[in-house]
Amino acid sequence: MIPGGAIRAIVGLEIRSLLRDTRTLFLSVGLPLVLIPALLLISSWVEDRETERAERRTFTLAVTGADSVFAVDLLSGALLNEGEPGANSGDRARDRSLEDRARFRLVSVKDPVQAVTADELDLHLETFPAPEWEATVAGDGSDLETPEGYEGVRIFRVHYHAAHTASREGESLLREALEERREARRDSMALAAGFPVDPGEVARLEAQNVAPDEVVRGARMGRFLTLILIGLLLLGGSALATDTLAGEKERGTLNTLLTSAASRTEIITGKLLAVMLVGFAIALIQVVNLWFFLGLGILEAGAGFAVNVSLPMALGLLVLFIPVVALTSGVLLLTSAYARSYKEAQIYMTPVLLGMALPALAPLLPDISLQSAVVAVPLANLSVAVRDLLVGQLSLPWTIGAWSVTASAAAWVTGRSVRALHDEGLITGDTSKAEFFGGDALFRKRILIWILALWAGKILLDFNMPFEDLRLISLVSVGLVFGLFPFVVIRYFDLDPTEALALRKPRPGVWLGVLIGVPAGLLLAGALFQLMQFVIPVPQETLETFGQGLMPEHIPFWQLFIFLALIPGITEELTFRGVLLHGLRRRFGPVGLALVVGLIFGVFHFALFRIPTTAMLGMILTAVTLMTGSIFPAVVWHILNNGLAFYLGTAEIEFGGEGLGWALLGVGGMGMALWIIWRNRTPYPDVGPLAKRRERSSGPEPTPEAAAGSDARP
Repeated sequence: MIPGGAIRAIVGLEIRSLLRDTRTLFLSVGLPLVLIPALLLISSWVEDRETERAERRTFTLAVTGADSVFAVDLLSGALLNEGEPGANSGDRARDRSLEDRARFRLVSVKDPVQAVTADELDLHLETFPAPEWEATVAGDGSDLETPEGYEGVRIFRVHYHAAHTASREGESLLREALEERREARRDSMALAAGFPVDPGEVARLEAQNVAPDEVVRGARMGRFLTLILIGLLLLGGSALATDTLAGEKERGTLNTLLTSAASRTEIITGKLLAVMLVGFAIALIQVVNLWFFLGLGILEAGAGFAVNVSLPMALGLLVLFIPVVALTSGVLLLTSAYARSYKEAQIYMTPVLLGMALPALAPLLPDISLQSAVVAVPLANLSVAVRDLLVGQLSLPWTIGAWSVTASAAAWVTGRSVRALHDEGLITGDTSKAEFFGGDALFRKRILIWILALWAGKILLDFNMPFEDLRLISLVSVGLVFGLFPFVVIRYFDLDPTEALALRKPRPGVWLGVLIGVPAGLLLAGALFQLMQFVIPVPQETLETFGQGLMPEHIPFWQLFIFLALIPGITEELTFRGVLLHGLRRRFGPVGLALVVGLIFGVFHFALFRIPTTAMLGMILTAVTLMTGSIFPAVVWHILNNGLAFYLGTAEIEFGGEGLGWALLGVGGMGMALWIIWRNRTPYPDVGPLAKRRERSSGPEPTPEAAAGSDARP
């Protein structure tokens, strides 16, 4: 056989199998072929419907109170707008005047508040004179006060239902209408009083967007294009990858192939090239679709996607997608190699899909630039580069760096995939010794798969949480998930709870180190966050929104402490410094364990700007657990860390600050804390590969059944 002939034969066999499988053929070719034109058509249809809906939308409104006549008169322009709906049909809804967007129909109902709650009424505008409002807010316990010195002031209160779309949108437009007419009424009063010019002309402000429409549209499409491609690669490529290894292991045909004249390297290389060929075909279809439908103007897309994709731009996209295809193909084939059956491979594909989709969301981050640390993150870097290419702001040196990083990751993963066939247990699905004896040995082999499944499940849960109350969210997403996971693992693998959760008593001197380490850790976290701001800047609005969501004013501090400090401090430590650390203790040394467990802990906190600081905290807590051999110091440290952070936030106390001095104070305090803990150490048992080699040399302990059987022999 000529060199490479076996590889070509295997590739041809896989492609012919693909062409015979209707489902796989649809996912690999049919869906990619129609997806882009379908998205373009849908975007245009949605925008047209949105414009039409905005033109015709009328909100039902009930106005009550002593000043209802004044309110109706104030809103008369919006209520009695008789303009032609199509007068501005060429403009999008956001560019239209308020009168064109806001039409309110007055209705009379017996109980307006109840009608809004029952979705029988969109809005209820309640009007109050000043004295009546003072009595109302006094009864409600509100902090709002009536302005002093003006008895004729009127107050309006809008009742709406945030869960109902019409009510929520109507409230925004009604508020805008009231503010606009209030300004107009105020200006007319000023002119009547002798003000020399129209107040609206004083310091007149106009805004002009200097970004061309092409750049804005390219930025919109660029944010999602790589994500769409990876989704298609995972759908189409996973069908072939799952069948070509996991499926053949289940059917027993892989063993037959291993007995052929082709070497194992040639077999796995051929299968990998087949998956890559399918992936490259998917990428090529997407790029050709963009050039054909947008570049040549075959379809009229919505304003958000009307990008002029020229032929050079299409070729550039294809070059950027090559490492993405290679990396995705390698990950899919490697996942299939680790699965023992087709069904198991399908289960593994869900966390793989989520794990690869997250980096592709990088262009959605505010102010993210390729000229930052993101250039070193595979997939995320090229996702940003694709966006920059579509807006015409591509930096060639940084793009080459990003391309090289993702290509290197792809080379490593594909190399690992090729080597996977030489692992007899992986490629045949045979039961290993760990699986035969079960218990702790099997647990150590499977712990990362369980953690990956937990991570995927938590993402799905957090994005579909039916609650809005922060306390319920914490109780379910943190307390229930991380609280049940260790006990499910312990019961499934029949582990010793004391060993698996490190329920050992530390030395008393450790607690002094914990008390010193908590404030020092907060100072270090602040210094690290300031450092990360130079790498991946986070807008102040994002931080304020996050803080407001995490510390609502209506929840007292003692409840915040229970749900955001006590519960996470216990349950998260049972998962990460408990079963995860116990499962990985023989794979890495102490330093490796601190890094790996800490990083996994950080990744579970999905907000990108939180990952570095939470990973650092995770590394510190892992180091403390390794030094003390106990989970209790880490639990107390975690609770105090969260509790102190929330106390400082709710009390608006500035702790630490910018500058080298605060960072050095944090480093010094942390060094002293860890030194005290080290002086009182009782190390975590059986840590490092050396303990693993000792176990291999002595062999696994026999099961009780085997021991009983040996005693029964004559």
